[in-house]
Amino acid sequence: MTGKAAAAWAELNDRQQGTLSVIYYLDQEIEETRNRARAAGEWDRQSAAEWRRIDFAYEHVDGPVGGETALQAYLAAKGWHSQGNGSTMAALADRGLITRGSRWTGFSTVYTVTMTRHGRAVARAGTSIDTGRAPKAALSQRAWEVLAMLWSASLRGKPLDWRSSSTIDNVLIKKHVPPLAQWVPGGCEITDRGKDFYREHYAAHVAAHPDVRAPHPDGAAAEPWPARVDEILGAHRQLYEALTRAWTSAHDMLRDAEKEADAETPKPFNGLPTVAADQIAARHRLWQDTARQRVQLATEHTADLEQRAVRAARSYAVAALAAFQAAVAGSDPLAGLHEPNAEDDGWDEPRLVLPAETGILAIDAQVKKLHAAAVGRPLRRRGPAPKFRGVYARRSKPLPKPGSKLVALAAYLCDHTYDGALRRRLHGAA
Repeated sequence: MTGKAAAAWAELNDRQQGTLSVIYYLDQEIEETRNRARAAGEWDRQSAAEWRRIDFAYEHVDGPVGGETALQAYLAAKGWHSQGNGSTMAALADRGLITRGSRWTGFSTVYTVTMTRHGRAVARAGTSIDTGRAPKAALSQRAWEVLAMLWSASLRGKPLDWRSSSTIDNVLIKKHVPPLAQWVPGGCEITDRGKDFYREHYAAHVAAHPDVRAPHPDGAAAEPWPARVDEILGAHRQLYEALTRAWTSAHDMLRDAEKEADAETPKPFNGLPTVAADQIAARHRLWQDTARQRVQLATEHTADLEQRAVRAARSYAVAALAAFQAAVAGSDPLAGLHEPNAEDDGWDEPRLVLPAETGILAIDAQVKKLHAAAVGRPLRRRGPAPKFRGVYARRSKPLPKPGSKLVALAAYLCDHTYDGALRRRLHGAA
């Protein structure tokens, strides 16, 4: 099913993919809300066909009930305004990804969409970052996260400073005999049985819950992803941000100085003596002369800082690509990873090599897209480009920073590799 779902996702254009992902997000949000309500003992008789319906658009946008639905607001934020959304919904319905309907609010008709089972599978294939190969674990993600926090607290020699926790009470204590945790003066601590459980089930839970940071039971030396990797990548990002702040300051000075240098000589006040008028003109000429000097200095500094920022951005991208490749391959991430050198003026423009695929469609597609933009060969857009309107179009657009596309690639890669998350996702505790 995954292969068919991935193929169905690939057939959609950019707007259709984005629309389906928004519908899926709202669908899962509704499901999560209902699951929380059920856990709290709140039940109703609504069928899934009813509660999974998502309001798409009101027939009349004026009157007591109307306006913009949550779905329309999310789409507008992506640059896909109401015009064209109807045909997009029709295309998704024709592919069996959603069904369309309507309901009467008491004041007007609202058109609705509902995801099909096939639609959810396709959306998961295109947006989920799970590998689908994780083994079943004894603890849920939240329970494993709390147990890891208790383990970390025991390494510090003190209990976890909590006063209450339903996860601890209902899972770590009540569901395990002997319990994995216990309440003590000052908080909660992991029991001896909890420590044995943590060691025995560490590999399975790391594979099942890769987003949870759980210290290796054999200590930091056994960690497959050294903390030094993230420190080096953070230093690259810090250098780039420092240089772009300096570039922004120089650019702002250049812009202000150019305005001053081109300013017209102020007209003298009526009835002012000639000598006084000449004094005003002299001061203005001096002000313009100093402005021109600042223009020259700021122009030189802006150009130099722009080059330095681009170099720093490229070095950051190269480092992030190396770390990402190591995470995919399961190799040493420190091998070939170099710290940034803020004082080095030499430049050999290292290549930006596209890393190996992870096998996770959502990650691989975004990496390919960002890499293509970073190397100056952006992928061809599929479908119409987003058009921002209204409040989204009026938002001020910041000045593009030098090397921003390189940093967008690096930041995305680092988001997934940080703290070894991608390596755990692909290779478990190995």
